[in-house]
Amino acid sequence: MRRSAVLEAVEGLVGSEELHKALKGVDIIGRIAVIKIPREWEGIRHEIGERILAKIGVDSVYMQTAPSRQGDRVRGLEWLAGKRSTETIYSEHGCKFLVDIGKVYFSPRLSNERRRVADLVVNGETVVNMFAGVGTFSIIIAKSKGARVFSIDNNPKAFELMIENVAMNRLNGRVIPILADAKEAASELDRSADRVLMPLPELAEAYLGEAVRMLSGKGWIHVYTHEMGGSKAEAMERAKTKILKSAEMFCETTRCEGKVVRSIGRRSYQVVLDMQVIPH
Repeated sequence: MRRSAVLEAVEGLVGSEELHKALKGVDIIGRIAVIKIPREWEGIRHEIGERILAKIGVDSVYMQTAPSRQGDRVRGLEWLAGKRSTETIYSEHGCKFLVDIGKVYFSPRLSNERRRVADLVVNGETVVNMFAGVGTFSIIIAKSKGARVFSIDNNPKAFELMIENVAMNRLNGRVIPILADAKEAASELDRSADRVLMPLPELAEAYLGEAVRMLSGKGWIHVYTHEMGGSKAEAMERAKTKILKSAEMFCETTRCEGKVVRSIGRRSYQVVLDMQVIPH
């Protein structure tokens, strides 16, 4: 539906031979559409925005102008059409989330991955989410599996929204928001978890020791990383080699399974490793 809507939106604005460029990326986050368009179409970006506004039926359309930046992971955005608001309510797997895409990182493209990880959690587990954002992984896990989740983020706006989202989903006491760098929080959560999530590829390898430290014993760590490869299989093997080598100084890995979550560029992939480990 989204591809056909975008094709219809640009039809008549560009020549038919250019239509194959139409879908560089469309994310629907609640009532907001975020689009990527070819550089040569930027002169008609507002017209495209107005047409997408009508075709998809959202309240606002923004164009992504820059990828997620280091630190808070917020991506560059330019308003194109509709309401000039970056706040919206997003629904996923029976949960609701207040999101401000202009101030926090958020991706609807991880929906299936959030469901997959939640399904792996055992009822009654204690989980630590080291890079929680607005609490999406944490809340879905707690709501579906009755787990207790320590939910860490160092972005004050994400922390503020996380608190609201925990209350909105009636999970006070089961999801515990923590405003801190995950390395600092590790000392407070030493040997407390059955499972640790590391959904920030840029920092996962550097924070692996802290993840192991938070396990109470034999447990699971879900490590997300970015890897280059000529194929998904090659990227997967390279990610395994890299992360398992880094983990050697902190733990014994008894099981390691993985998958490519998504393609993020030419020959570049987001990979997740599900590692069962025993801390040294």
